Amino acid sequence: MINAERSGAAGAGTASTRLTAAMYLRISSEDSDAGHSTKMESDSIANQRSLLSAFISRTPELESANILEFCDDGWSGKNFERPAVREMLEQARNGNIQCILVKDLSRFGRDYLEVGNYISRIFPFLGIRFIAVNDHFDSSRGLEADSLETSFKTLFHDIYSRDISRKVREAKRFRAERGEFMGSFAPYGYVKDPKDKKHLTPDPEAAEVVRRIFRMAGEKRDSTEIARTLNAGCVPTPMQYKEAAGCPRTWLCAGERNFWTKDTVNTILRDERYTGTNVFGRRMCDEIGKNHQVSVPRAEWIRAPGCHEGVVTEQEFALAQENLREYREYSKNGSGKRLFQKKVRCGVCGHIMYYFSGKKPYYICNTPRVTDVFECPEGRLMEEDLHDAVLDGLRTQAFYAVDASRIWEEKRRQKQYDVKGMRAELAKMEDSCTALDSHARELYEMFAFGELGREEYLLEKSAVAEKKNRISIRMEELEAELQNAGTDGRLENRFTDSFSRYTEIEELTADIIEDVLQEIVVYPDHVLHIVWNYQDDLERLILDIKTGRQDGKDMV
Repeated sequence: MINAERSGAAGAGTASTRLTAAMYLRISSEDSDAGHSTKMESDSIANQRSLLSAFISRTPELESANILEFCDDGWSGKNFERPAVREMLEQARNGNIQCILVKDLSRFGRDYLEVGNYISRIFPFLGIRFIAVNDHFDSSRGLEADSLETSFKTLFHDIYSRDISRKVREAKRFRAERGEFMGSFAPYGYVKDPKDKKHLTPDPEAAEVVRRIFRMAGEKRDSTEIARTLNAGCVPTPMQYKEAAGCPRTWLCAGERNFWTKDTVNTILRDERYTGTNVFGRRMCDEIGKNHQVSVPRAEWIRAPGCHEGVVTEQEFALAQENLREYREYSKNGSGKRLFQKKVRCGVCGHIMYYFSGKKPYYICNTPRVTDVFECPEGRLMEEDLHDAVLDGLRTQAFYAVDASRIWEEKRRQKQYDVKGMRAELAKMEDSCTALDSHARELYEMFAFGELGREEYLLEKSAVAEKKNRISIRMEELEAELQNAGTDGRLENRFTDSFSRYTEIEELTADIIEDVLQEIVVYPDHVLHIVWNYQDDLERLILDIKTGRQDGKDMV
């Protein structure tokens, strides 16, 4: 949650001239799991807000600042994928925030490496002051950002968070083995028992739809035909049904309109929970403390039979699996490379296009086969044609990368000549300052021994001082320019690093596709829009070439 801006003290000046400071507040379920009620109260959002407001009011340089508040309520600090902190950091990068305040380092984040990177590198580069009140940390005091104490605290918070994650995972596994339902939301066809939220009970209306799906599957009707039948009968999808029932869950939807698809049907047919068996651990985080999940082998799932009333029988479920298995074996036949699988998307309905193998593999949008509400691209998009289009596009992108690197290098060499000139000019001015100092001493000696009158001495002295002042100003300018040119100027850009390797490419591989391609959007008449990786880096490179600077440093 992001609160509106709050004004500072009255009479402090207009908003355009005041410092803008951001208060960042965070609390998560981890905090309540980890301690007692007194800790919950001390870490509450209201308490953090009061503490930071009090600190601001007694800090003269912040008292009249424009104050922005960013709040992540219920978000873990293990990573920075939090809505409010992302918005705050985006505004900071855009120059809209000059100071960030948190209650302590753990409120900002519990990942030691990420927090350390922001404190020691990113915030200093952006010119942002960072304050952790209870840790007595203020980046404006100089080298504290790299102090041993700060490093130890951020490391402690990281270890603390990982330990909590491990304990939570173990506790969930134990409860799953006892047969408790561990999901946040009941699967379609069930509701949580009002008397026991860890127990499922059938939802009569939705459960009947599930039984109907299994009956059609038992009749060897494929998933596309089942989806088309449900859409024709205006049966609400699981998302539509739960939204109508007031479920607070949000869904990722490929398009504006939701309808039954082959994948939706398959998801239901493969879910063993409809037999009364609780299943836990189908996907797990691949590393404690991280959010990236991977599929777990079926043999490692936690299965607890007989936990709730089944919607279908074991025999009905087994028959559906057999029919699905037959279809999978059929679809696997063929010589296609599947290079673009899950990367080809329909530009009309928004769904991923299906891959069909065979002697001539192709992609096709399945939506027209299940509903007629969209005018999706018709016909087959041959994998061979897609391969040629991506290959040609990749060569073009590679040319851009090589050409941009060449332009950068030419500009860098020119800048190097300029830097050499600045250093030579600076050395010459240092010699001039030394000579002027020597001349000033000679004038004083001549005045002291009566060889120079007072008025003449003062006039000469003033002229020397004025000349030295002009030289000093120019020296400061040169030193500032040389300071900005502190990098060796070598181009560091993911777009050029990746694409410049493919200028003479003849064949695409899965690794190359993963490296360079984000997705392919297909419009009617098979008009393709290829979305490449690292386009933000390309735009930044173009800007860097125009300005002659990279990450705020000159290209020398």
